Amino acid sequence: MKRSVIYSVLAICLLMLSSCLGDPATSLTLANQAGVIGLQPRKVVYVKGGDVLSSEDFQKANVDDGECILFDYAIDMGLGDVTEDGITFKTATIYENTITEVDQWPMFNNLGDTTKPADNELTLSLLQSRYAYIRGKLFLFTEMSNHKPAQLDSFALSYNPAQSIGDEKIYDFYLRTICLEDDTLSGRSMIIPCAFDIQNFVDAANVSQEDGTDVIRFRINYVSGFDKDTTKCMWKSSDVIKIEKSAN
Repeated sequence: MKRSVIYSVLAICLLMLSSCLGDPATSLTLANQAGVIGLQPRKVVYVKGGDVLSSEDFQKANVDDGECILFDYAIDMGLGDVTEDGITFKTATIYENTITEVDQWPMFNNLGDTTKPADNELTLSLLQSRYAYIRGKLFLFTEMSNHKPAQLDSFALSYNPAQSIGDEKIYDFYLRTICLEDDTLSGRSMIIPCAFDIQNFVDAANVSQEDGTDVIRFRINYVSGFDKDTTKCMWKSSDVIKIEKSAN
């Protein structure tokens, strides 16, 4: 009899624990995710794919409207959407202590000279295939092979609005990186995320139709080296990136 009571209590405890943790089949914890903050009518995080995340605890977070971030969160995808204060969102545990602001940089619709290196121009060892387009912001993840600990850099994207490649309407973006402040310490390989406001480009860009959706295609060209006289930029290109014009 005592053993039956113990088993019953244990079963109830396990059921309560399962309820607290959510269904393991639909519960996800995602790290280092890109997001854009919205404040009205409540604090939310917009993420890639169109989901909107929020929680009651997140209403106390110290964040700014339009801020680009990387963060960790946990979510039970088996739970339905919630509509409050006129906005529909998914309830998620947003780990505020993991929030890191991503610097935002400009995009220019005039190309300039892509042959000659700019003063203090830097090279990238790689532009990761990972990217995110969220509410007009394009997140890119750059890699530098010899980045100093206290080094400060600036990034900029530029393109020619009248130029697209072939009938597929693929645009060429040019990513350039400038060293603003150097450091005397030895460097190491480093991944540097950056975000660009490309909303004006998206609004004006030529689109292609894909399954009834307006799609914009472009690739990122980045400086990977210089010639032996350091008078000419050597460029590499990313794979073609595809975004939906109506995303988020």
